[in-house]
Amino acid sequence: MNLAVFGATGGTGRPLVAQALERGHSVTAFVRSAPADDALAGADRVVTGDARNASAVSSAIRGAEAVVSTIGPQGPEPGTVYSNAIGTLTQAMGAAGMRRLVIAANSRVLDDRALEGDYAAVSQEHRDALACLRVADLDWTVVATPMLSDDEPRGSYEVVVGERGDGHSITRADFATALLDALDHPDWAGHVVDVSNGD
Repeated sequence: MNLAVFGATGGTGRPLVAQALERGHSVTAFVRSAPADDALAGADRVVTGDARNASAVSSAIRGAEAVVSTIGPQGPEPGTVYSNAIGTLTQAMGAAGMRRLVIAANSRVLDDRALEGDYAAVSQEHRDALACLRVADLDWTVVATPMLSDDEPRGSYEVVVGERGDGHSITRADFATALLDALDHPDWAGHVVDVSNGD
């Protein structure tokens, strides 16, 4: 499959690109700036730009069969950069006639409880991004988790569709696996999927 991967040099994006290449996918990597290392050496194309820029996004998804996004809000007060980027992406996909989109999120998108604490604005951005998806004519899936860790991958994960699971975290590599696996689950289209390592 020809994939466009957004956030390709992030903590989840790097293992996702590596796994996608291992699976035989062709990858166009979208990044804010070119990496200093060779993390994207196997990618077919590397597109740099702002994910809120419609022209840059349209260039990145050209020829792709599906899009996977690992981008997320930055810092405790992220503004609306993330939700605006997801909005731009959905519009570009619609204009290009593309349908399959998988994005990463935190699991607060699975409830409507009041958001409190230092990272309430981050969770709100995830919810706003989900709102963009719900009005888009796309086959979208949100893969969500309570927390990401940099631990060694477990090689497996637990899935709950449409509601919070019992697990509290997942390794970034296993999360990347779940995002790619979502492409093989048409039954997950239009759903938020909670994933964790089960503890």
